[in-house]
Amino acid sequence: MRALVTGGSGFLGHHIIRELLKQGIETTGYDILPPRQRMRDSSREKLLNFRRGDLLDQKGLVESMEGCDLVFHTAAIADIEEARTVPARTMEVNVVGTANCLEAARRCGVKRFLLASSVYTAGNRGSFYRISKVAGESLCRSFHEEFSLGYTILKYGSLYGREANHWNFIYNVCRELLTKGEFHYTSTPEAVREYIHISDACRETVRIALDPQFANRTVLITGHQRMKMGEFFEMVREILGREIRITYATDENRLHYVMTPYAFETDIPVRVNLSQYVDISEGILDCLREVQRELDREKGVKGRED
Repeated sequence: MRALVTGGSGFLGHHIIRELLKQGIETTGYDILPPRQRMRDSSREKLLNFRRGDLLDQKGLVESMEGCDLVFHTAAIADIEEARTVPARTMEVNVVGTANCLEAARRCGVKRFLLASSVYTAGNRGSFYRISKVAGESLCRSFHEEFSLGYTILKYGSLYGREANHWNFIYNVCRELLTKGEFHYTSTPEAVREYIHISDACRETVRIALDPQFANRTVLITGHQRMKMGEFFEMVREILGREIRITYATDENRLHYVMTPYAFETDIPVRVNLSQYVDISEGILDCLREVQRELDREKGVKGRED
């Protein structure tokens, strides 16, 4: 079996690659950025190929997908704040790019196309990012209807964990609290999240990809520990063992949802039940340790430069 992961250098993409390699699946990463160092140093490196390429390069996509059974499409402009400021670029990458990937998968005879989508598609928050993901989901269904291309739509909740992108919420919380001791949250303390650790999300992603019962279905992948944000910040304060200052926004035009959105859909999502998962407190502690090591390295570099 062979798989391709678009956005293979991104947070979700490279963790999916890691899970695929763990299961002995030959994998190609596809990204405009080079592979992360830990991917290059993988003990299963012989199973890993990597191709630098753009979602708008149809020829490059086809060449990279030849012989692949599965395609995990994670490449996107996924930072909601960035997407809000570059709507045309967001549509080009997230919508046209997805159409290009689906067309390449169709031409290459891929058995299943797995789209990394978001719980935002069920609500009315998320600005142009949400719109682009709704379009991506519709494209998957249309390619199945028109060309019988198998698909699975994966609606991810709030992902966190090691090696996150710089705009990842949990990463920013850890960095701000460790450096400044305060954080401004653009919602209310009553907002609810269902955080899921990246290792749990990727384990379930690959399991779903290999299970035929999830073919041509929509799957909801979120954490099982629902938590109000006020409780979340109190937990972080206890882990740090010192006082922190949290302020909240009151702007009703905020881009982010207050509760995980659920909406009536003809394609009713199946929610996966995690048989095991990283506890949120342990996961946050691990993230704090990683960010602290990053800050220590930065201080060391700065010290040498001074």
